[in-house]
Amino acid sequence: MIANEFVIELEDNPGELAEVCDMLGSNNINMKAIATDRVGHQRFIRILVDDDKKAKKLLDDADLIYTTNHVVVKTMDDTPNSLTKAARALGKKGINIEAVYLLSRSGKKVNLVFSLDDAQQGARVLKD
Repeated sequence: MIANEFVIELEDNPGELAEVCDMLGSNNINMKAIATDRVGHQRFIRILVDDDKKAKKLLDDADLIYTTNHVVVKTMDDTPNSLTKAARALGKKGINIEAVYLLSRSGKKVNLVFSLDDAQQGARVLKD
């Protein structure tokens, strides 16, 4: 399944993540997945939300710097090497993985978010 991901650039200050979370939550936007990154002094959060249109408007109104990407959400067996198999399959097709993070886990299944340089092709590869 292909979904939209927001990658939000934050200041390197305490409380920045809380502000974004509060802004979204106060407007009844639920985060379905979140991951944080730090590159040098720059911080980023990657989120999937339940209302993309409303989140975009809030981020725009708050003058936050962000990008949107298509990502692939993949349900996989929660077993050793299942991620290895997916990563190898993507690599063999020349698809670069930019980020992977957990969406949910239930029983013996795990839902992962794959941020790829080609989400459409990645979705086809991961479908198998």
